Amino acid sequence: MRVDGVQPLNGFIRTTPENSIRFLREGVAGEPLLPKRRLWSELLSKTTEMLIERVRRTIAAHNMIGAGERVLAAVSGGADSVCLLDALGALGYALEVAHFDHQTRNGESGEDAAFVRELAARRGLPFHTASRAIEPEAAASPLSFEEYARQARYEFLLDTAEQVGCACVATGHQADDQAETVLMRLLRGTAPHGLAGIPPVRAERGVRIVRPLLACTRNEVLAYLEDLGLPHQIDRTNADTRFLRNKVRHELLPRLAEFNPRVRDALCRLADLERVENAFIEAAARTFWQQCLGEDQAIDRQAFARGDPALQRRAVLMLAWGRGVDCPFDRVAAAARFIAEGSTGRAFDLGGGVTLHNGRTTTEVRTGPVVLADRVIPLAVPGDTEAFGRLYRVRRLDRVPAADLAAYCSPTRQVFDAQAAGAALAVRHRRAGDRFTPLGMTGTKKLKDYFIDIGLPATRRDSQPLLVSGETVLWVIGYAIAAHGAVGPETSQVIEIEVVDANW
Repeated sequence: MRVDGVQPLNGFIRTTPENSIRFLREGVAGEPLLPKRRLWSELLSKTTEMLIERVRRTIAAHNMIGAGERVLAAVSGGADSVCLLDALGALGYALEVAHFDHQTRNGESGEDAAFVRELAARRGLPFHTASRAIEPEAAASPLSFEEYARQARYEFLLDTAEQVGCACVATGHQADDQAETVLMRLLRGTAPHGLAGIPPVRAERGVRIVRPLLACTRNEVLAYLEDLGLPHQIDRTNADTRFLRNKVRHELLPRLAEFNPRVRDALCRLADLERVENAFIEAAARTFWQQCLGEDQAIDRQAFARGDPALQRRAVLMLAWGRGVDCPFDRVAAAARFIAEGSTGRAFDLGGGVTLHNGRTTTEVRTGPVVLADRVIPLAVPGDTEAFGRLYRVRRLDRVPAADLAAYCSPTRQVFDAQAAGAALAVRHRRAGDRFTPLGMTGTKKLKDYFIDIGLPATRRDSQPLLVSGETVLWVIGYAIAAHGAVGPETSQVIEIEVVDANW
């Protein structure tokens, strides 16, 4: 929706307090968007005016939205997304509304969908929605629930933007989200580019994903909604500190604020600095990479070895990303060393069916099935063992580590009955004839059929790591464990295995 009298300014929309008040007062088809009890002369407080201006400046600074472009606003119904929709409307942008229902919280998510539908209808905006039961899907995936839900949500948003012709998708991420993201990545361990946090703009599938609220704080968003009397939904799971982001938000950041009251600003400033420096090193790495490639696209090993280690690692990372491979930092660094220093005739598995093959003067990049089945790497029990680019940490425990093992275990951490699993544990890849009995099932299944069931791409099946005891598959690492070796009521000793620095 656009406000009458708003004029483009350098390709962006200019607003005034008068325009904003008129939009908020008149609403759509004469129906106000705000309660009538408020005096209109009091509506645009200093806080409200500052937030709208900050959003306008953020959009202009990052070239988020061009004149005449339609914007698909991702609206969950929470405070941030309601503020986003209102501010973009006050600035005069042509909007459509999208909402994804994850079918969670015992039906409460359906109430969010109804709220957003009504919000869009009152403003006369096109409304698009989709609904999926994400929890059971995520349970069968190696991803966390949050990551699986995020991927499903963005898939819907991008599909919708393409279908309705919106040039960009706007999300409600704000400064507190940015600070939390940077801190979470620090806790998990990240390469420097990860400290850039949430980008103000990124392109995916030809659609721009923009974050106009990124310079606004959570308190400013809430003050804006309170000033204008705008209701929003409250997701009670945001208080659940079992989720890392919530724990960081409610426990860690307040504790850090005791040392630096402006810790949020410091983390956001770090993200801004890293984003600029990351863009510089990526440009330098592209130039370096082109200098290393011959006409046959093989890598000149001498030219690569002369490069700075930072450029070498970034070039390998970009190579992996370009082939759809998400590599942990340790593997990227190992691949860079392999190209520069590795022996002639050796191969390196980058993951995702991508391998590097060293010749005397060049390294060839190949994509296709990887034959790694003959290599078996025994694990130290207890102890740390590196296998196929990952570190496996094994501990012996005298008791079951948690009452709720389902919550304790994860795609990168599992526990086994020490006696049933045995001490001869090893990591290898699949072999012809491998069979597997996933926990909770009866009867065995061909490993190939299990891979198909979980949707593991064919290009990853030969490089998918397996935990084995002798010839028995105990764990399709990152996915399910086998019934054999699982902890049960009679378990007295436990073996815990954690994959450290794995990037699932």
